[in-house]
Amino acid sequence: MKSGNSLTPLYSIPSLLRSTPIAIFVIAALYILLVKISFLVTIDPGTVSPVFIASGFAFASVLILGHKALIGVWIGSLYSNTFIHVNILNLNKEHFLTYIPIGIFISIGTTIAAITGTSIVLRLCKKEDPLNNGRSVLILLILGSISYSTITSLTGVISLIVEGSVPIEQFWYTYKTWWLGDAIGIILITPLILSWFLKDSFKRNNFNFFELTFYGLLSIVVYLLVFFQYNDLKYLIFPLLFWSAYRFPIQITTLIILIISLFAIITTTQGIGPFNEGHMNDSILFLDLFLSTISICSLFLSGIIAERKKAEDSIIASENNLRKNQILLESTLESPKNFSIYSIGRNYEYLSFNHQHSRNMKILFGANIALGMKLQDCNIKKEDLDEAVEVLNKAFLGENTTTVKHFDSNNSHWEFKTSPIASKNDGIIGATVISTDITKKIKDEEALKRSEEKYRNIFETVQDVIFQTDINGIFIDLSPSIKDFCGYTAEELIGKPTYFLQPDDEKSDEVIKLVNEHSVLYYYERVIKKKSGSLKHISLSAKMIFDNEGNKHHINAIARDITQRKENENEIAYQNQKLQIQNKELEQFAYITSHDLQEPLVTLKYFSELIKTEFQKEINENINQYLNFILESSDRMQKLVKGLLDYSRIGNQIELEEINCNEIVNDAISSLSEIIEETNCKITIEDLPKLKGYSIELTELFQHLISNAIKFRKKEAPPIIKINAKLIDENWQFTVEDNGIGIDERDKEKAFVIFKRLNNREDYPGTGIGLAICKKIIALHGGNIWIKSTLGAGTSIHFTIPIKK
Repeated sequence: MKSGNSLTPLYSIPSLLRSTPIAIFVIAALYILLVKISFLVTIDPGTVSPVFIASGFAFASVLILGHKALIGVWIGSLYSNTFIHVNILNLNKEHFLTYIPIGIFISIGTTIAAITGTSIVLRLCKKEDPLNNGRSVLILLILGSISYSTITSLTGVISLIVEGSVPIEQFWYTYKTWWLGDAIGIILITPLILSWFLKDSFKRNNFNFFELTFYGLLSIVVYLLVFFQYNDLKYLIFPLLFWSAYRFPIQITTLIILIISLFAIITTTQGIGPFNEGHMNDSILFLDLFLSTISICSLFLSGIIAERKKAEDSIIASENNLRKNQILLESTLESPKNFSIYSIGRNYEYLSFNHQHSRNMKILFGANIALGMKLQDCNIKKEDLDEAVEVLNKAFLGENTTTVKHFDSNNSHWEFKTSPIASKNDGIIGATVISTDITKKIKDEEALKRSEEKYRNIFETVQDVIFQTDINGIFIDLSPSIKDFCGYTAEELIGKPTYFLQPDDEKSDEVIKLVNEHSVLYYYERVIKKKSGSLKHISLSAKMIFDNEGNKHHINAIARDITQRKENENEIAYQNQKLQIQNKELEQFAYITSHDLQEPLVTLKYFSELIKTEFQKEINENINQYLNFILESSDRMQKLVKGLLDYSRIGNQIELEEINCNEIVNDAISSLSEIIEETNCKITIEDLPKLKGYSIELTELFQHLISNAIKFRKKEAPPIIKINAKLIDENWQFTVEDNGIGIDERDKEKAFVIFKRLNNREDYPGTGIGLAICKKIIALHGGNIWIKSTLGAGTSIHFTIPIKK
């Protein structure tokens, strides 16, 4: 039996049993265990049980698990009928050869019985839950048990007779016992297993726990009375089971039936109760008939109630769906704005209408319409009424019409679709009119016409060339400007491939290939050959256009003449190259000049000092003062030349590198340690970022800024310098703040001019080139530098360095 011929999808199967080997082992083990329990009650020890619960387990297992259970049942039956009553340790060869064939024959019969019974149930129940209606319950408990029990009892009794365990004159008695034992096993156990393993069985069933408790207590009282005092009251069990079937889910009913049956079997085997017939086996058989009757009746009633509940639920669900559909229909008719629907009878009376139509009639004609009101009573103008009647008369003859009408009162356009309402018996009984506000559609169409006209004007007058090609690059249409663009007329190029205009002989166009691959192309530069043979630089933008089904249809493109721009770019590139050469030469000139100026200055200083030393006695006070002037001027000139040399060297570091600004600032501070210590300067540095820059130039930058802050300090207070940085819009903004003398507002821009001094030389020595060098370094990094200061209150210098990725 294939798994597809089972009820597996209906049941919750433990994950352990989803493995075929494990399922087979578990089924076989449980079957053997239940056989041992069943053989506690037999005709003779080790022969036939009148209550064989293993058959019910086997039948339910095959129904749920299919072929997995069949193999397990076969193994369990083979073992049970071969070894269960035999001492394997004392088993001789002769006994073994006797038991093995019998075990095989009975186990095959059990397997065939399971296949036959489940096939009948599955076919007649149409693979639905056998407990969900009365008919299916009878099929399971009567046809299923009869077919299963008939096959197993026949093969089993014949095997016992052949083996010699049962004399032939006891055939009927043994057969009857076996048959009833298997049947009662199926009736008691199979519904119990099926109901308790059914998916979501308890989610669908609710019951009163207190009622169940009361029911249990009452059942105990009835059982004690029936089995221990008033045996004739055994039929009181019927109303108890019917109560369970009516009030509780089938899982509870099957459990109660099993409890009653076990209680009855135990008491009967002890010779107690209303089913005592003298011989224990006859008593059990009589009990089997009684239990079969009450179980089938109870479960049949439970199935009928379940079917009725299912039908009630279906009716409730149908009513809910109908209610939802009605609400949905009303919502569909009422929800859309600018959507009017109404029905008119043969006498031009209203049969139905939605809110939008009622609103329209109020706005357009001032009419408060109602069901049954005729069109003639709705204040409609005569020409409008005549037009409406004419259209309705066509509908009454079976014709569908569509009309469009403009209403001056609110400047709206409406489309009316009129259809006949047909009845099977009376023919056409009226007409339905669906009207839609198409004012926006009309306006959109008019706007589209204006847009197309505007596009056509642009298409015909624009200097750029607008054109279309198919997906293979064949010209479909070109704007008239193509004539001035390349010398060809549109008519000359339509039907030709785009590579026709290429200056080479290549038979393909890279533009068409790229558009086919990427669907869009922007500002693609190329060269075309004009009709005169000269070349032209153009820029192309193109887009693939798709049809409604998503297939490539054609390419729209625009071409722009960029010949002049290319010439300008070439000229700019030439001038830039020329400027770079001049800048390089200027830097070399500044370097050479500043370097060469060092030599005469050194000579001048040397001989001035030599004169002061060797002719000290002959030099009068005036000459000595003049020599001092020469030395001071030479020294100042040497510093200016050195500053100019430093300025010219900025930018010599070619490659950017990853820089830790904390290390850069520390290097700058180390180089100024002597003056920092002398002035008792305090420098505070916040955590600075890492960035890409030129390490030599940035070190020099911070040296100048810190040196300036110390130089322009207040005489009465030690200098305090604060350095920090923060990220603002993809830029690191640094701040170097001091508590010095400050800068006048008018002098902020002058501070960055090379050699420009803002203070007297005697109080604040220097060359005036420091901030000019700083500005050049920041410009080298692509940033800006500026000063915020208040005279006498300190200065903060800010500069930015962009983040380079």
